[in-house]
Amino acid sequence: MDMPFDGAAGSSEGRPQARPSVHPPAGPAEAYLREVALFVALHLGRAPGVLWPEHDHPLLGDGDGEDSGAACDVDAFAVQVAAVTGLRARSAPGGVPLGHLLVHQISGAATWNIVGAGDDGQRASLRYRLRAGEVLYVPDGWSRTAEPAADARWTVVVLAPAAD
Repeated sequence: MDMPFDGAAGSSEGRPQARPSVHPPAGPAEAYLREVALFVALHLGRAPGVLWPEHDHPLLGDGDGEDSGAACDVDAFAVQVAAVTGLRARSAPGGVPLGHLLVHQISGAATWNIVGAGDDGQRASLRYRLRAGEVLYVPDGWSRTAEPAADARWTVVVLAPAAD
C-alpha cells in the first residue's frame, strides 16, 4: 500500500492517507501492517492513540506475551512500516527518543505518561496502559515517560516525513 506524506498526492492537510487496497492482505504480517498504516494516517501529528491490532506480526512476536523470549527484528519491521506509510521509519534502540513514535508492547505491561497539545491546541495529560500486542502512537513534541512492569518489553519505531 502506498501512503504519500505530501498533501498533493493524498491529503489536503499534508498528512498521509491510506489508499484502499485492491487485494486483501495475504497473511497476518500484511494485515497487521495495513492496520498500522491506517492507524498512523489517522493519528500522525494530531494526538496520541492506542491500537489493539486484530492481527499479530511475526517479526514482533505473537502479541500475547507467551513468546516474550523470542528476538524481535525491529529494523526489518521499521522497513515494512516505512513501505506501507510512505514515511521514514527507523528502530530506536533503548530509551524514549524524540520524534513521532510507534511503541509496540512485546510482553508484560507498561504505563505511558504523555503530556502535550493536540492539533486543536488544547494541552492534555494522558496515561495509557499498554499490554502485550498493543501499539501506542505518540506525536512529536509530546513528553513521554514509561513506567514498565518487571517483565515489560517493547519496541519503538521513530517516524518522520519522507525526505524530499
